[in-house]
Amino acid sequence: MPSIRGKPKEQISYKCPHDLLQKINTVTENGEYASRNDIITAALRAFFSDRNDELKEKIVEWLNSKEGEEYMINLIRKIQKKMD
Repeated sequence: MPSIRGKPKEQISYKCPHDLLQKINTVTENGEYASRNDIITAALRAFFSDRNDELKEKIVEWLNSKEGEEYMINLIRKIQKKMD
């Protein structure tokens, strides 16, 4: 697999548990990723994407609640008043 390219990168240090390092090495050796760095970058992107998905779910849940519905109705009314 080609390496992940894009934004400039900064170096950090990370001590990896042995079992994870073995899995990382296996995936790299199989050619699924070009480097350890690419695996860790992909994992971090997935981690932060999941966190954003959880936040979106909470927002949708709130908007579907009675409180959220009332908030949106009041907001729409305020906007309509400004347009009149």
